[in-house]
Amino acid sequence: MKKIIIFGSDGEIGNFLSNNLVDTYDVVKASRNAGNPNYIDFSNRDSIKNFIKKNIDDKIYGIVNCYGIQKPINNFLDSNFEDWERNIIINFQNYSFFLHSLLNQNLPEFRKIVNFSGGGATGPRKGFSAYAISKISLYKLTEILAEELRSYKIDINIIAPGVIKSKMTKEIIDRGSDFDEEYLNALNVYKNGGNSKDNILSLCRLLLSRKSNGLSGKLISAQWDNFQEFNVDSLKNDYDLFNLRRIDNKFFTKKKDIQ
Repeated sequence: MKKIIIFGSDGEIGNFLSNNLVDTYDVVKASRNAGNPNYIDFSNRDSIKNFIKKNIDDKIYGIVNCYGIQKPINNFLDSNFEDWERNIIINFQNYSFFLHSLLNQNLPEFRKIVNFSGGGATGPRKGFSAYAISKISLYKLTEILAEELRSYKIDINIIAPGVIKSKMTKEIIDRGSDFDEEYLNALNVYKNGGNSKDNILSLCRLLLSRKSNGLSGKLISAQWDNFQEFNVDSLKNDYDLFNLRRIDNKFFTKKKDIQ
C-alpha cells in the first residue's frame, strides 16, 4: 500500500478521510494534538523539521493537507494582528516551508499533493480576511507549483470542500448573533449537517489515484463540480479551466467574441 500523510487528522475532514482511506493507503495520521505520535505544529519550524525527520522516507507517495485555522472572525481593522497573522503562518508560510523541505529530498515515489481551500478564498467574505487570505495564498502556491513540478511528475491540486458541520462552524456561532447572515448560516449547518463529506472523499480518492496523473494546479469543488465525469487527458492541458481567472472579451483570450 502506498504511504500518504494526512495533516489535520483530528479535524472533521481530516478524521473522515483518515478513517476512509486506510482501505487503499498506508495512512499516517498527523495533527497538532499533543497525544498524537505523529505530532506536528505548523506554527513551529522545529516541529516541522522533527516531523520530516521521523516520517518522511522513500516510501512516501502523497500528502493531504486538511488544516484549517479561522479566528479571528472580525473586520480587519478590529482584529488582533498576531491572531490574524497566525492563519498566514500556519496555512501558508510554514506549510510552504514544509513543502520546500519535503520536495528538496527528491523522493522517488512521491507523486501527489492535495490541499484544501476554504470559505472566502474565491470571493470577498467580510470578517474572514485572515482565513481567506491564507487560503487564497495556498491556492496560488498550488497553481504555481503545478507548473514547476510538472517535469517531476508530481501533481498538486486544491479542493474546495463546501460547508460542513465542524469546529469552524461552531466558532462562527460562538462569535454571536450580531454576525448576521454568517451566524444564521452556521446555525443552519449545525442543525442540518451541511454538505456531504462523501463527495470530498470521492474527489480526494480521484486526486490521489493514477487516474488523475497529469491533472495539476486545479481548484475543484467537491460539491459543485461534476468531477466524476472529468476527462483528465483533456483537462490537464487546459490551464484556464478550474482556476481563478478574470473573464472578459478584452483580456481573456479564450472567451469567444460576442456576435
